[in-house]
Amino acid sequence: MLLIGVAVSLLACSNGIEYSSNQYKDEPELFSFSLTTSASPNQVNIIELKEMGRNFEDKKDKKTFQAFYSFRIYYGEYGSVLEEYKEYDQFDLSTVDYFDIQWINDSLVSVNVIRKKDDGSTFKAESIDLDISDRSYK
Repeated sequence: MLLIGVAVSLLACSNGIEYSSNQYKDEPELFSFSLTTSASPNQVNIIELKEMGRNFEDKKDKKTFQAFYSFRIYYGEYGSVLEEYKEYDQFDLSTVDYFDIQWINDSLVSVNVIRKKDDGSTFKAESIDLDISDRSYK
């Protein structure tokens, strides 16, 4: 299992995508929370948006607490186990109202991030475009 994690990490690093492995003893344990999933129009591909967190230990108090770590978009063929992802560090989920997912076709998808202002109104803050057919960074 460790060998697979190392191989995936090496492949990912050579292509500019950050992949993580839980196989290292010094690294805090990762956990995730699924925010939403969306299948392509003909159910060829699927994406899953996840909030990632880590367990941290307060060495002084000997207590473990959970903290947000990153935001990931997992993608792959419909019905498969989703292992490939793009990771977004420093992505503020606290002001996200919802994600508006628009499929252009079965391999092109746009994830619109809709955020909430202090007054309660919403606005499209950013758009994340993915081409799932481009597996060159696999």
